[in-house]
Amino acid sequence: MQGEIKREDAGRITKKLLECRMHLQKQNVYSCLITFRDVLEKVGTTRMLPADAKQLQQDINAFQYDLSVSRAFRHLYGPVTFKDDDVETALDFMKQLIQLKDEEIAETMAEKSRQDAQDGQSNDLQERVRQIELLVEKGEYDTARTTAEQDEAAADLLIEEYNSAGIRYRKEKAFDRAVTTFKKALFVRPEDEGLYYNLARAYIEADDWKSARNTIEEILQNQPDFMEGHRLLQYIAAKMIEEGHD
Repeated sequence: MQGEIKREDAGRITKKLLECRMHLQKQNVYSCLITFRDVLEKVGTTRMLPADAKQLQQDINAFQYDLSVSRAFRHLYGPVTFKDDDVETALDFMKQLIQLKDEEIAETMAEKSRQDAQDGQSNDLQERVRQIELLVEKGEYDTARTTAEQDEAAADLLIEEYNSAGIRYRKEKAFDRAVTTFKKALFVRPEDEGLYYNLARAYIEADDWKSARNTIEEILQNQPDFMEGHRLLQYIAAKMIEEGHD
């Protein structure tokens, strides 16, 4: 005999879905995916009144759309289209994304640990740096930033690693990797004008003048005395006019 239907069960799932939105708004993509996986699993095992089930499915469809068009999600996974009213397929997809991210993180952390050992860095500092980097890789940007603010030595070293890698990728013409790396650094230290400058240069060399302009304008809004930024913005504006960019 099946148990009685409790409307509060549907309410708890709806509340969990709101947590997904909060993670997405904060650009904590990994946490968002984990929570959304939990939502989809609970939908598949929870008995609900037809009206509650219909409303919840509509809310899930709306969230899937918002997730697919999110800049943070697209930055990590590219363009994705979810099918409405298909919880099972969405759940399988969430599990795949989480597994891929877990494997990627594990591989990245292992390689960094090997490099740290070769460079002879202290084990304690290595661990603190990797802790912040792991949070960034998981998309837990707020926590990464807070941890970095509390550990300046580890944050400085991680920013140096990101910046050096981004410059190397740019010189190798691996512009997508350069952009991604500089953005990771900015999640840790969002007010660093040098990172914005280098990110804009990566966009320039990728011939993405609009993104380069937007990047410099963003830092100048917060740091109007950044003279190198003003000079680069003037250069970008002149080149956009010269080449007929909007």
